Amino acid sequence: MAATLPRVRSCLLLMTFMVGSAGCEGKPAPAAAMPAEVTVCQPLQRQITDAVEYTGTTSAPESADVRARVTGFLEKVLFEPRARVNAGDPIFEIDARPFKAALERAEADVKANEAQLVKAEFDAERIIELQEKGVASPSEFTKEIANRDMVRASLAASKAIAEQAALEYSWCKVTAPITGRISRNYIDTGNIVTADQTVLARITNDDSLFAYFNCSERDVLTLREWARKEYVGDGGSPTSMPEIRQVKWPMYLGLMTEEGFPHVGVMDYTSPEVDASTGTLQVRGVFPNSNNILIPGLFVRLRLPIGKPYPATVVPERVLGSDQGQRYLFVVNAKNVVEYRPVAVGTLDAGLRVITQGISDSDWVIVSGMQRVRPGASVNAQRVPMESVLKPGTAGTAATTQTAERIESRGDTQL
Repeated sequence: MAATLPRVRSCLLLMTFMVGSAGCEGKPAPAAAMPAEVTVCQPLQRQITDAVEYTGTTSAPESADVRARVTGFLEKVLFEPRARVNAGDPIFEIDARPFKAALERAEADVKANEAQLVKAEFDAERIIELQEKGVASPSEFTKEIANRDMVRASLAASKAIAEQAALEYSWCKVTAPITGRISRNYIDTGNIVTADQTVLARITNDDSLFAYFNCSERDVLTLREWARKEYVGDGGSPTSMPEIRQVKWPMYLGLMTEEGFPHVGVMDYTSPEVDASTGTLQVRGVFPNSNNILIPGLFVRLRLPIGKPYPATVVPERVLGSDQGQRYLFVVNAKNVVEYRPVAVGTLDAGLRVITQGISDSDWVIVSGMQRVRPGASVNAQRVPMESVLKPGTAGTAATTQTAERIESRGDTQL
């Protein structure tokens, strides 16, 4: 009996070890993967106007350096920096005493020559009478006539000198050459200024501003073709197109700190030829600046509409993917399965990209959670209206609305 108990214990320990080993080698069944959470929206329908966008620079339509026209000491500065001045307003004064003295001396010379001319005219008339009577010698006649003519010439020269002296005296008051906003004074009072060399200040007319940009050759041809079709459709011909300033083709401008293109202007100039070295055409728009928001020299974003507004299917630009140049969208079907949809895209308008081919208005496009899905995967889709996921102002900008209204109501266009 005593010998049997150790054998029983050994068998129990061996069974316990085998059961424990079998438990360690077994693996728990994997839990079912949860479907990814995504947000889906149906595409929007919007009135879209095709447009091209460029980067340009602003420039003042008028600017002028204020220079002294006489050499002298600067006595007064008659303006505040950045003040608005009108053409003809006095803005500087130069010491006028030397020029006043020169003017008075020139005027005295004029009077002296006038007095001499009175005597010379009298002598000439007397010698003419004597010559008619035959009592004056030819030499005396020639001498008196020549003396009269010399005095006349001297008088004319002295009057010209007096006019020049009067001009120089008036130039001691330096006036604004144009209307606009004046800079600070570059020269302080007490310093000598040199005629036609010293720049005293600069005036810039910023009531309106130009915006210049270079339009690509392809866009130039597209614009011209659209304009040509408009005129041919109306029974006209390309040769009957009005000048660009008569057309008032709308343009829109935005600063780097602004959303969209809030500033509205018109195209008023295109270069007469394409630059063959760059394949671009210089274009200029003019923008009113009564609120003084725009200043010359800024880099700006410019939008130039092409054609008339049309209904289009749009989605936010950020939901589009790119695969080796092919744009695509992830769409959730009726079974909540992700589908890969290659799409053809059109213009970009205020953050919304036009989709010309690949989806319909009834499709549900993934707008949030694209990184967590793959084609063929099941997802937990939350359906929301597209407007709820757009940034404020993305669904349509003031510039887009104004573009649509202006182009719709305008029948004449040309570039």
